[in-house]
Amino acid sequence: MALKAVLTSLDAAPEPLREHYAEKDGKFYLSVDAVDGYALEDVTGLKSALGAERTKREQLEASVVKFKDLDPDKARAALTELEELKKIDPSKEADKIANSKFEAAKAQLLEKHGEEIGAREERIGKLTGAVDKLVRQAAATSAIAEAKGSIELLLPHVLSSTRVKETEDGDFVVEVVDAKGNVRIGDAKGSPMDLKGLISEMRASDTYARAFDGDGHSGTGKEADKGDGGGGGGGGTDRASHYAKKFNLPIN
Repeated sequence: MALKAVLTSLDAAPEPLREHYAEKDGKFYLSVDAVDGYALEDVTGLKSALGAERTKREQLEASVVKFKDLDPDKARAALTELEELKKIDPSKEADKIANSKFEAAKAQLLEKHGEEIGAREERIGKLTGAVDKLVRQAAATSAIAEAKGSIELLLPHVLSSTRVKETEDGDFVVEVVDAKGNVRIGDAKGSPMDLKGLISEMRASDTYARAFDGDGHSGTGKEADKGDGGGGGGGGTDRASHYAKKFNLPIN
């Protein structure tokens, strides 16, 4: 039989067990020594407190759910900014606010303008490179063809020894330069070397002499009058004339 913790009368307890009950406030309580945390106590208050804490926790959880997607750091920063804005008197700070907006807009315009200028300069650079190559190629092709040289063999070497310069009048001229980029001298008077002088020098060289044909044939062995557009003199002349007309260049 299980013993009751509280009795209103000792008559309800067996005689041998009555001595284990103590009277308090008109009731009899079973006397129990606490062992390892176990004891006989009135838990009414504890249950009431526990229930109140559970209710409070549920209320807090319901409140937190509303802000579950909110970043605490950003929220704190926003509150700080709000407090700063509250301190601003629109009537006194109107000019400052307008100036701030103006500076922000100006910065955006400058950034956009810088991007457009960068893209334009890149485009100009590509076009300038293409014009440079075409002008030099047209002039070199014409000069090689006139000297009855092999365009296919000589053109890369001539191009590597030349560059294009824009004159004050807006025209483009081809300059002969050395390996360091310095303009080469063509005669004892100190005049700049032209393409004709460069090719004449190459024709007199043991290295490039074989690429010239004094009998009207190119260095590739094709007859000049075939006009196949390859290494032959005839095809080279046609191509040279095309570039010369396109860029208003004289055909030597």
